Amino acid sequence: MNARLTLTFAVGLPLFVASCANFRKLGRDLRLLDDEYRISGIIDQTEKQSAPVKAFVVEWDRAKNQVHSADLLELTDGGAFAFMVKSPLNQYIAAHADSNRDGRYQQGEPFWMHRDYSGQAQPVALSADDRVAKVRGSLSASETPPQPMLDAIKTALKGRDVSSYITNQGIRFALGEKADLDDPQFAATRGEDGLWTPATFAMKGGFGIYFLERYDPAKIPVIFVHGAAGSPQDWRYAMERIDRDIYQPWFFVYPSGLRLDAAATSLNKGIEQLHGRYGFKRLHVAAHSMGGLVARRFIQMNVIDGGHDYIRTFVSYSSPWGGHEAAAMGVKYAPEVVPSWRDMAKGSEFLDHLFDKRLKGRVNHHLFYSHKATKSRILPPENDGTVSVASQTRKEAVNDAVGVRGFDEDHLSILSSKEALLAGKRALEASP
Repeated sequence: MNARLTLTFAVGLPLFVASCANFRKLGRDLRLLDDEYRISGIIDQTEKQSAPVKAFVVEWDRAKNQVHSADLLELTDGGAFAFMVKSPLNQYIAAHADSNRDGRYQQGEPFWMHRDYSGQAQPVALSADDRVAKVRGSLSASETPPQPMLDAIKTALKGRDVSSYITNQGIRFALGEKADLDDPQFAATRGEDGLWTPATFAMKGGFGIYFLERYDPAKIPVIFVHGAAGSPQDWRYAMERIDRDIYQPWFFVYPSGLRLDAAATSLNKGIEQLHGRYGFKRLHVAAHSMGGLVARRFIQMNVIDGGHDYIRTFVSYSSPWGGHEAAAMGVKYAPEVVPSWRDMAKGSEFLDHLFDKRLKGRVNHHLFYSHKATKSRILPPENDGTVSVASQTRKEAVNDAVGVRGFDEDHLSILSSKEALLAGKRALEASP
């Protein structure tokens, strides 16, 4: 392998240099995704609990009454979570409200456990052919865990603190958690982690939809979506200058190395849950670079497939609607392939079907592109330093937009351009 592989790619940077170290990290992360099993779930109405809600998974050999591994996760409001587990066998999933905040279940605390139709505790169904399991439940003061399992957990701990025993492969999904942009988990450097190590990124910091302020029913939410290797910092200038008397800024944080359909699905499920909680009448969407592709797919899922009518306006900046030349090179030549590159490659199945369902007449899409060119051995002469103008102005995208406008900015500077952001402001103000 060459010491360095240089790719001009739509990552929100003019030039992204991928080293061997990045590919080694990516390889380990992809093997984690390929080799392990996933249990995802939702514990309903966690926001109504007065105590923190903990979900846990226990690999419990019931016949021998032995615990081989365990994991624990404190949930956010909305109760969405996932665990990565090594074995498909004997994985029991449960949750409880930690009333005394000691990290362990105590008799009388509201509890839930995955069970069969007869009410018996049952491991989730996982196999080599079905590596993902989904569960859902609600806490109840009348439900209790099997005592043999509690005894086995106590024996496995041997007096140790729970935190020293768990595998730390749980994933939190934020649904309206109030955030501070200066928090390290939203640092710009985290964006690269999300591209090169998507699974580890999710396990270390979680992902989801964050608010800059408490929900206000009198204000219109605007969800901001970053691009590949991006972070909420890309949108900082815009979020700090949006009219906070009218709008409330939300932002979606996700591992941008994920397949784009998976990212869009996560965003859609999160927005649907927030709508169920708050019942907002309108929502606007702003997206940058590859985030525009994620956002368009999310809007299709929400509006066309889901039948919702609260998304009114979609503003995209510098999105590669036609894909990117370097993504195809990465898929063909890189020693390991970032999953999202497969969707970004020109002619990918994702791109081929991205415009099968039109938004015009349902959601007003304002397509803004950047064209401050730099010389490149990969990009055509008309580009913004990262994405070609031809890709940003793909015919199908232009035809499905209510407005198209170019700016003499590069791929990143468009997000701090007063002219470009003023155009976005006017697009929101013109929303029906």
